[in-house]
Amino acid sequence: MSNGMDYGSIVNGIGVFMVILLITMSLLFCKYCSPDRHHPSHQTSTSARTTAAEDVSITIESGLNEETLRSFPKLLYSQAKLHKTDNPSNCSICLGEYRDADTLRLLPNCGHVFHLKCVDPWLRLNPTCPVCRNSPLPSPSLPTLRPN
Repeated sequence: MSNGMDYGSIVNGIGVFMVILLITMSLLFCKYCSPDRHHPSHQTSTSARTTAAEDVSITIESGLNEETLRSFPKLLYSQAKLHKTDNPSNCSICLGEYRDADTLRLLPNCGHVFHLKCVDPWLRLNPTCPVCRNSPLPSPSLPTLRPN
C-alpha cells in the first residue's frame, strides 16, 4: 500500500462506475425503445403522431341502442307458457328458472327468450343473441324483381 491506493478501492470504483453506466444505459433503452416511441421519419407534431396500437385496425362491435331494445316484444312467463312454445323454463344467461311473474324479452329473429333484466344489458354490449349468436334484428328482405 504505497500510494494510498489498493486493488480493493480500484475494484470498488470500477464497480460503482459500471452500476452508474448500467442504469444510464437502461434509462436510455427504455426511453428510445418503448412501444409508444415513434419512428424518426414520422412527423413530430402531437396531432399527427399515431401509436402502434392506433395503426392496427380493430373492429369493435357495439350493441343495440335503447330504441331498438324497446321495439323487441316483452311478455310475462305466464303468457309464454300459454303459447306452448319450445322455450326453455330457465334463462340461458343467469340460469335462473322463470317464474310466472317474470318479464321476458323475446328476440324477434331467432325466437329465444330471456329475463328482461339479463338480456337487455347483454344486447347493449353485444349485437347478437346470447344463445345462437345470430342478430336479433329482422334481416332485410331482398327486393323482388318484377317483369315490366
